[in-house]
Amino acid sequence: MTDVTKGHTQETSTLTTDQGKTTIADDVVAKMVTIAAKEIEGIYDIGSQKLGDQLSGFTQRLSGHGSSEQGVQVEVGEREVAIDLNIIAQYGVHIPDLTANVRRNIIDRVERLLGLVVKEMNIKVSGLHFPEQEKAAPPPKRVE
Repeated sequence: MTDVTKGHTQETSTLTTDQGKTTIADDVVAKMVTIAAKEIEGIYDIGSQKLGDQLSGFTQRLSGHGSSEQGVQVEVGEREVAIDLNIIAQYGVHIPDLTANVRRNIIDRVERLLGLVVKEMNIKVSGLHFPEQEKAAPPPKRVE
C-alpha cells in the first residue's frame, strides 16, 4: 500500500495499524511459497536432489534460521520478504518460462494474501525429473 503525502510517496503496510501489529512467521511464508510454486505446470517438486543441500536445510531448521519447507528459504521483515527457492523441473519444460511463471505466481500470492512486498525472489533449478524414471522397472535381483 502506498500513501502520497505532501508530494512524496511513503510505503506503508497493512500489517501495522493503529490497533496493533501483525507478524507473519517464516514458516507461513515458506508454506505459501511452496503451495504457489507447485501450482505451476512443469514443477516436479520443491527442494534439492543433492544431499549436501538437504543437510544444510536441516541444520538451518534446527538452528531456528530459515523456514521448515525443504527447498524454500525466506527472510521476513516487517513489510518485505526475500525468497530463495530450489525447484526440480520436469524434463522438456522451457526453464526461463517456467521460472518466470513460478516467480509471478509466488509474488502475486505473497503480496496479495500476506500483505508483504517481495523484495527479492531467487530461483535455483536444482534438478530435472525424467518421466521414464518412474516407469523403469527395478533391476532384477542378482541373488535369492
